Amino acid sequence: MRDWKQAARGLLLGALALAAAPAPAQEEVELDWRWRAEAVPGAPGEVELVASAPVRPGWIVYAAGFDAGDFGPRPARLAVESGGQALQSLRAEGAQERSGSNFAGEYRYAYFAGQATFRQRVRLEPGAREVSGTLAGQSCHEGSGLCTLFKAPFAVVP
Repeated sequence: MRDWKQAARGLLLGALALAAAPAPAQEEVELDWRWRAEAVPGAPGEVELVASAPVRPGWIVYAAGFDAGDFGPRPARLAVESGGQALQSLRAEGAQERSGSNFAGEYRYAYFAGQATFRQRVRLEPGAREVSGTLAGQSCHEGSGLCTLFKAPFAVVP
């Protein structure tokens, strides 16, 4: 009986020690977005905003142009807040497609690995000296399953 109590006490103390120990730090992805504006040939007053960032090994960035279900990957969105008006949809250049499933069913999505590039056509407001806004999206580590949302503000001189 005494051995059983000692074993139970040892298990309890071990469990408490594990619970009190700091969790290992989860590595989050940091995206270093580079922005530029390209003139649109034959469309005066319009530019194409181009955002690109390297994606660290093991991480992916969800692209744009796929339907988000109730659960699962979230497509990237770009909001132009001043200096212009977004035309067409945000485009993901060079994204890969994949399908998956979870308890809510099957889904399809597009993502970047290695390099992410988004393009958004914008009609400039008269006299605009810059276009500003926010790129919002989601990135995930494929090994650990850690997912994180990001918001990347931008200001681009056309």
